[in-house]
Amino acid sequence: MGVELLLIDTKSTTMQGFISANRLFRYKQALKANSIYKMKNFMITDCKTLYKVSSHKHGISFTNHTTFDEQNDADHKIDTQQFRLRTFQDLAPIVDRHCDLYDIIGHIRLIKGDNLHNPTPMSVVPETPDGKQDAMVFLHVQMKDGETVRIYLWDKIAAKFRTRWNESETKPAVILITTINPKTVGDAIALSSTSATRLFFDSDISETKEFPEKLGTDGESAAAVNSSSSAVTKLETVTLNEIQKFVQDETPQIASFVCTATIVDVLREYGWNFISCTGCKNKMRKSETSLFCTNPKCKKPNNLGLLSYRIEVAVRDTNGLATFVLFDSEVTKLCGREAPEVMNKMKAV
Repeated sequence: MGVELLLIDTKSTTMQGFISANRLFRYKQALKANSIYKMKNFMITDCKTLYKVSSHKHGISFTNHTTFDEQNDADHKIDTQQFRLRTFQDLAPIVDRHCDLYDIIGHIRLIKGDNLHNPTPMSVVPETPDGKQDAMVFLHVQMKDGETVRIYLWDKIAAKFRTRWNESETKPAVILITTINPKTVGDAIALSSTSATRLFFDSDISETKEFPEKLGTDGESAAAVNSSSSAVTKLETVTLNEIQKFVQDETPQIASFVCTATIVDVLREYGWNFISCTGCKNKMRKSETSLFCTNPKCKKPNNLGLLSYRIEVAVRDTNGLATFVLFDSEVTKLCGREAPEVMNKMKAV
């Protein structure tokens, strides 16, 4: 038991510090975030294996002889923030392991929470009759890799989000959340806030200011914040009927599903290939003398195309039938050969 610290030195090296509960009284009054201190007589230990906030192999532990003096007049150029930003693909392998607490950044796509326009109690968290906490705020956040993840903010962290959201005339669109814990909730991966979590929005820091420009390889920005849409997260398992209902009932949006179905037929009448742009992978069109890409956002002007797969298949699960369109990477994985190789073999027959 004790207090964990994230320490940054003049070389931007981060280490995790620890003050045990029985020594906390010595330093508690002096601890201030983003302050500069001179430390002496501390102990170097191996890094923690659980709930790590630094990637350094060592940590700093305070002893009875440690001195911790604030340098008010020091002219040191030390970073005030160091983020360990990760994508969904980085977080998936460490779900439920409670090891590293990484940071994420993305566009807010959906918000749910009781009394979102009222302050959340900062001390005692009220409970509803079914046992759920009123203080929780639930988000869908679209990350840089395009995946939309579920995020649960709890207690004081939820209160800070509510306060910022309710006080903002222009609602925040980008959020950076630190020290989140990846967990499995139902069949989906979710990210849960911790007591050390901090929140940054839109213009708070350079990372959130620059993020809208970095989202998407084609320069497209995310859709506006939606507090009632049914944005779907990765690993959301659905049936074919549920997908069809989603398409019919929801407003158009990009969503990711997991659906287990059997391919029952290949619809050969729709062909199996097309010529794609080598830059953006969109279909190329023919002019009188050459090919051209019709995507106005494509930044690779050329008249060379690449033969790619496009196959329509009929699939069936336990309660539905649907047509799926499979493109180049998916079909290559299924048949083990790239489209140009298949075409060359067909010509050789």
